[in-house]
Amino acid sequence: MNDTKVDLYEVTLEPSGKQIQVKEGQTLLDGIIRNGLQVSYGCRHGNCALCKAKVLDGEYEIMDRVTDYSLLSFERDEGYVLLCSTVPESDLIVEIEEEESEGLEFHPVVDFEATVVNNERLTKDIHLIQVEMRQQNGIRYSSGQFFEFDIPEIEQTRAYSMANRYVEKQPLDFHVKRIENGAGSNYMCDLQPGATVTGSGPYGKMQLIDREKDLIFIAGGSGMAPIKALVEELFNGLYQHQAWFFYGARTKDDLFLTEQWNQLERDYPNFHFVPALSDQPNDEEWLGETGYIANVVEKYLSDVSQMDAYLCGPPILIETVTNTLYKGGLRRSNIFSDEF
Repeated sequence: MNDTKVDLYEVTLEPSGKQIQVKEGQTLLDGIIRNGLQVSYGCRHGNCALCKAKVLDGEYEIMDRVTDYSLLSFERDEGYVLLCSTVPESDLIVEIEEEESEGLEFHPVVDFEATVVNNERLTKDIHLIQVEMRQQNGIRYSSGQFFEFDIPEIEQTRAYSMANRYVEKQPLDFHVKRIENGAGSNYMCDLQPGATVTGSGPYGKMQLIDREKDLIFIAGGSGMAPIKALVEELFNGLYQHQAWFFYGARTKDDLFLTEQWNQLERDYPNFHFVPALSDQPNDEEWLGETGYIANVVEKYLSDVSQMDAYLCGPPILIETVTNTLYKGGLRRSNIFSDEF
């Protein structure tokens, strides 16, 4: 019998005055989310700095994964932390603004066990990993959200977005890109049917907000996953506006699920799929768009001021596409992104 006692710390959030309990070793962000509160966050691994907050009182430890780029030395001296990478060592008072959750569907974060039911290569380095949750009623989530998987070898987690909309008792799809020397991606891509995986979720706030307007979806690489779930969700209901999906890849060999997208385009005249290749060899036939995806978006849509945009991909894609959307008149509040 394990009688190990885990300390609980009381964390007070200012200016709301709300109090939560956070376990020893648990990050502040995880504690906040599991208590049903909404704050700004993104990557959950100390890179994007969206979860920056200020500790007003108490002892804490910032994890080594936080770089001086994400949290500057003078910010540390002034008590600033990244909630995703800070664990309490005493009761704390933290200054952080809660976010409005209007339009967002909230699902409790839970720990899960799941069984791998399929591992299929979609391209030379992207795998489709399908899992079935062992929880009796599954785990509810919203399209666009992600789960974190435990990576045993390094005792850390890695985040992967669901690539299909929620359907009760249906396996969850994940697109995982194998990264050379990447412990997390190699672990995931090597999983065989029957294997057990563990983790927690759902996380993330990239959900469909307004279905009564034209929408733009933009992704690169394995960033297709949450976009696919969002588009499935969109056309599962009655959608009467225009929806565009711009997908960036390097070569034809890096494209996948193309026939599914083409079929969706045939089924729904108001859906437009535009793949673009940035590094396609000149001696290979390709009749589609070429160049960087941001330029292709600008070519097709010069005025995006009345739209919402959903982006997922590496930082350079998010940055360049966001700048293009700004030029087209879109406000920051109408851009929803998931950077990896």
